[in-house]
Amino acid sequence: MKKAFTVVFFVLLWSAPFAWADELKIGEKAPNFFLQDYSGKIYTLDSQEFQGRVISIFYNDPDKKNWNKHVEDALLKDNGLDRKNNYKSLCITNLKASKLPNLIIKQVIKSKQQTTSSVILLDLDYSIIKAWGLKNYSSDIVVLDKDRICRYLYNGKLPPEEVEKLISIIKEYQVK
Repeated sequence: MKKAFTVVFFVLLWSAPFAWADELKIGEKAPNFFLQDYSGKIYTLDSQEFQGRVISIFYNDPDKKNWNKHVEDALLKDNGLDRKNNYKSLCITNLKASKLPNLIIKQVIKSKQQTTSSVILLDLDYSIIKAWGLKNYSSDIVVLDKDRICRYLYNGKLPPEEVEKLISIIKEYQVK
């Protein structure tokens, strides 16, 4: 009995650092992350590219990368977003969710990042799902204000009628 208790104790102790967080909620500060792009450059929420900006984050399974393409297109077309000073869009690719080899996914990401100048980060081990408690491994959209407070969160494919709401929230917080 003593031996079984000791084993259970050490298993719980060992697995505690890997526990998943509660789901990020609107109004809560998003925990930071350390993720890299295809070239190995490390990014965090404190990286220069994101400082003082509202960030829309698209967290995607590479197999479902086009689920919210209509949202990305709407954001690109909107001239009211101050991309120079107050707004940045970011993609995080959940490599663990795909059956495709990482090498192929990284080549596609490299090409997209070079042609669009987008920041596309790689989540190799569910880091964002663990840190933010996201429930959908396929596609999530998160908007963080300049202080990294979550202002919008949607799990799954965003319905067309939600796109304007998302854009208005970004516009509201880019001027605050």
